[in-house]
Amino acid sequence: MRRFLPLLPLLLLAACLALTACGPGPGPRAADPRPLPSGDPRYRPLGAYDTTDAEAAVLGEARWTLAKECMRGLGFDSLRELKVRPAPPWPRRPAGTGVLTLEVVVSDEFRYGVQDPEQAAAHGYRSPAAEDARHRPRRQWTLPEYLALTGDFVGDDPRTVHGYPIPARGCLGQAERRLHGGVDPRDRTDPVRTLSDQALREARRDPAWKSADRAWSACMRAAGYGYATPQDAQEGRDRREAELKQRLSGGPDADGPTGQEKRAATADARCKQRTGYVRAVHAVDVRVQARLVAGHRGELERQRARVREAVRTARAVLESR
Repeated sequence: MRRFLPLLPLLLLAACLALTACGPGPGPRAADPRPLPSGDPRYRPLGAYDTTDAEAAVLGEARWTLAKECMRGLGFDSLRELKVRPAPPWPRRPAGTGVLTLEVVVSDEFRYGVQDPEQAAAHGYRSPAAEDARHRPRRQWTLPEYLALTGDFVGDDPRTVHGYPIPARGCLGQAERRLHGGVDPRDRTDPVRTLSDQALREARRDPAWKSADRAWSACMRAAGYGYATPQDAQEGRDRREAELKQRLSGGPDADGPTGQEKRAATADARCKQRTGYVRAVHAVDVRVQARLVAGHRGELERQRARVREAVRTARAVLESR
């Protein structure tokens, strides 16, 4: 499952960067819906309750269909021809408005970190799909369009456009409420994501996982890195200064991975392969997830029912247009 999480605006105030709140991404993208063998690193017991690719596509198209209608109601007739299949990426605040935005992608594809040395050498700690999306042409929204779509206000941003008040969380937020029975899913805890995060925290405390971390760390030391865990390598505190300088440089690939990141990620992936890291930690993760599913089955089934109902609503929206 891949989630394009809210864009993270960084306010440039008095030469310092301040992190602000943000809106949601286009939604989850589940793994291949075909059943996976339990030994496949992509297999997750919680995956049975997650949103599928097909469902996410329907929800995304309906979300943007409704948002486009809302925007036209606010006076943005220029969006009449906006294509909504596939759903556009989540809007980015336009450059030059006092805010630097970073797009964060959380993906179960990287649940255990980078695994392919060739991909790591090319993309660092970014997934190839996320890098492809980053380089793909995307619509450049004006500030009024962005605010009307997202309702992500900063400072003195206007709360109206063309004399109309912007809906709470913008036209996209209004669309989400329409699809999800009047409740924005951002205001409701997602038990799949919550339990998935809990499983990872618990699994990392398991002796078998810690043993895998130690074997990986020893391999990384031989490669010249002092990271204790793959999470430390991915976080890369020793790379932050170089990465920030690159992002603020304004160059053609300012948001891309640095050379330092690519080299660290490549060593990381090689050590995972040499030590059998992914196989070891996946077995622990599956065991913990299975236990959590057994203890929260009712909650998970209710969440699955909510998603199915939202998809039915989305299909009705699309069929009526």
